[in-house]
Amino acid sequence: MRQLIISNSFSYEKAAILIDGSLEEFFYESKNEDSCLNNIYKGKITDILPGMQSVFVDIGFQKNAYLYIDELLSAKTISEKNLNKKEAYNISDIVKKGEELMVQVIREPIGEKNVAVTTDISLAGKHLVMIPKNEEVNVSKRISNKTEKKRLYEIGCKLLKEDYGMVIRTSAEGIDEKNLEEEYQKLVDTYKKIELEYGYSYAPKLLKRNNTLLEKVFIEYINESIDEIYVEDKETKDIVNNLLSKYYGYNNNIKLIDSYTNLFEIFNIEKQIDELNNRKVELDNGGSIIIDSTEALTVIDVNSGKFIGTSSQQDDTSLAMNLAALEEITRQIRLRNISGIIIIDFIDFRKNDFSEILVSRAKELLKQDRARTKVLGMTKLNLMEMTRKRNQENFYNSMNERCKSCNGSGSIPSALQIIFKIENIVKKVHSNTSCSFVSLKCSEHIYDKIVTELKNDIALMEEKSKISINFIKDKTMMNNNIELEKMGKRV
Repeated sequence: MRQLIISNSFSYEKAAILIDGSLEEFFYESKNEDSCLNNIYKGKITDILPGMQSVFVDIGFQKNAYLYIDELLSAKTISEKNLNKKEAYNISDIVKKGEELMVQVIREPIGEKNVAVTTDISLAGKHLVMIPKNEEVNVSKRISNKTEKKRLYEIGCKLLKEDYGMVIRTSAEGIDEKNLEEEYQKLVDTYKKIELEYGYSYAPKLLKRNNTLLEKVFIEYINESIDEIYVEDKETKDIVNNLLSKYYGYNNNIKLIDSYTNLFEIFNIEKQIDELNNRKVELDNGGSIIIDSTEALTVIDVNSGKFIGTSSQQDDTSLAMNLAALEEITRQIRLRNISGIIIIDFIDFRKNDFSEILVSRAKELLKQDRARTKVLGMTKLNLMEMTRKRNQENFYNSMNERCKSCNGSGSIPSALQIIFKIENIVKKVHSNTSCSFVSLKCSEHIYDKIVTELKNDIALMEEKSKISINFIKDKTMMNNNIELEKMGKRV
């Protein structure tokens, strides 16, 4: 059973994909702060760094965006500037300070790193990605059927317009020419409007905002393998119906169910999300994995724990444990959005062919990952090396902050995690009682963050839920919990 659960959050858009009750994907986005990933801007170059072969571009943010030479030398720039890519060595010879460029965000701010942009513009649809200033047709490598791959390539060549190349996505498998043509034409028309806006506007200027969270989920993750979609309100139901008809027509077999309750609680999603903050993950077979991350590197350690296996051969037992751990590791990498360099320390084994089995299985499992992931192989110490494209902050850093009291050796809940906790309590009260007042008890550091950073979010929550929320600072509480102290009628 594959289900999409959509929560009507007060402050955040939230959605989750479950497979037989297990959390497989989790999506969240602030209603007040839009994600800038994939946004397209008209920007102006403010600084050129010849030693770094990069430039800073003003796109209207507090910090200027970072554009490296490899992202500057796109097919679009080469075509417009009549460059020879092989002879373009010095970034100062390609662009000048004050020059205006059309750029697209490829990485949101992460830690101390600025937004990163590219001039390689692309517009993604459900079945196609359209690439301006390009005349190539490419078909997804994940489509293994050679006959289907040839069919899609021939359709692409037939549809291709001058200066508007395309990548045919995996989801296009089995889709007819008419649907592909309609989507391609919409993407071309959208880009023509962007170009028109670019010509008449001053930098910095937002030219195209990325899709809403739900639209991104439907484009990237939803197909007819989804059995059920659950929503909590009529407005979301109408949006989902429109998305279903837009991408699947009215003849799909996906059940849309409206359930006016706290779905994340009913489907045990809140608990599974909380577990993503844990360093240690218990496995069903008695083993465990330990996840430790820095900004650039994540190390995952596999422990056998109580696992004893079924074979008397030590290497066979180790392989069974490592394969079971690998299933959970690839799931955790997706859910936690772990990126950068990833090292996996497996349980020791001696047989060389077992390394090949693990590498092959890792590549197979990571095909499900939408982020670009590369398995580099195994070292002599049985360490698996892989990389995963970094474009957004990972889950742990979004949910936690460095603790100022312990100088970074620990963490406290971020504003995002606190809002999630408060919202969960308020939604339970709202769904199950007629109370119009709650009093919540919390530790001193959480209370301080609520009154200094979350006033607007709390006010919005009170307005939407019709419940007044009072907070009690309890100096004896040393944990990160928020507890329901009282509830009743508003006085």
